Amino acid sequence: MQLFQPRRVVVTGVGVISSLATSARATWQKVLAGETGIRRAANLDAAIHKCLLRADVHDDDIPQRFLSGKALRNSSRYTRMAMEAAGEAMIDAGLLDDDLQPVIDLRAAGVSAGNCIGGTYDDMLSVHEQYIERDGAARVPPHLHVTFPHNIGGYTIQKQFGMMGPSSTVVTACATGSQAIGDGFDAVKWGKAPLMIAGAMESTQHPLFALGFEAMKALCTDSNDNPDYASRPFNADRAGFILGEGAGMLVLEELEHALNRGAHIYCEIAGFATSNDAYHPIAPQPEGLGAAKAITDALADAGISADEIDHVNAHAASTPAGDVAEANAIRIALGERGSEIPVTSVKGAFGHGMAASGALETAMSVFTMHEQMIPLTRNQTKPDPEVGLNVVTTSQPAEIRAMTKHSFGLGGQNAVLVLKRWDAA
Repeated sequence: MQLFQPRRVVVTGVGVISSLATSARATWQKVLAGETGIRRAANLDAAIHKCLLRADVHDDDIPQRFLSGKALRNSSRYTRMAMEAAGEAMIDAGLLDDDLQPVIDLRAAGVSAGNCIGGTYDDMLSVHEQYIERDGAARVPPHLHVTFPHNIGGYTIQKQFGMMGPSSTVVTACATGSQAIGDGFDAVKWGKAPLMIAGAMESTQHPLFALGFEAMKALCTDSNDNPDYASRPFNADRAGFILGEGAGMLVLEELEHALNRGAHIYCEIAGFATSNDAYHPIAPQPEGLGAAKAITDALADAGISADEIDHVNAHAASTPAGDVAEANAIRIALGERGSEIPVTSVKGAFGHGMAASGALETAMSVFTMHEQMIPLTRNQTKPDPEVGLNVVTTSQPAEIRAMTKHSFGLGGQNAVLVLKRWDAA
């Protein structure tokens, strides 16, 4: 019996909605320039909150190219961001005409999308508040149960483009974005679809969401008067993360499918793996053992050695324990070169967007591979000897054959992608 041969998977489109910009290319340019979207959040009361900062996407800036009328009114905020990011990726991939309609039959294509909270805070809580205020007499919107659920973002994308293929919704905390892209990668690699839209989205502006992380002591509370310095991954005085939000989507395509239609190819996704720390629901395994396993397994999936990795786009959320655990994992998985390979974290640019982070950061990694340019890690003023990595402090060109993208999250979740440079020759 002939075994099925895995297919090569390439990235042909990128879409981003972030606090920096509502397009992928503009976000990338601002990340390279060292800008940040972290600002004082208007709805965080200093009498209640210790952290007053967030990296918000402004609603007025979100394009409205794909949803309108009733469909727009009945869509959660996270779905609107996901739809626009997916649409941008489709345009970028040359899959839509001037009327934003598919130029090829997409019935075999699918979506792998993820988020942590869906519209629970934006939609469900607001209805519950009215229910309490009106002693149970509040009018419940008839579309409530097809607005807030986690899977509706992915459904909306598939309906918009007539995609009847694989459909999955990933919920693995802060590892979600990379894991959703990995699941999409696997769907193409193993012949379940010729093309997948893959990524993640998150809406985090409800004040209660921030309070939960404040109670966990996970947020930075020492920089309310200096937002620019609040997120400082790997820095010795890092003091927690800043919430962000947005959406990142990629078009993943089987190589021959992409070549046959003359698609522009950014890079190749070559490997993917997940693991669990099996240690603690909040704290990372201090030695980085679970994360190291994900890195090692992703390299094995890609069929490459640690010696071929020239760059790491780290999860590094600016937490004291998490950044050190990741540094340990890098050294375990990549060996002696682990302390020498250029490492960057871009969370200082658009905060920690929960599920969206892995997708936004993978989108930036796609540009890194395509342009052979490593973006800086913001606010590197005090190197941490316990971290001991070659943290990139200035955006710089580099020769990158392959790189890893890491995403780690609550519940011990780890997801790692391996990206390779695309050489047409």
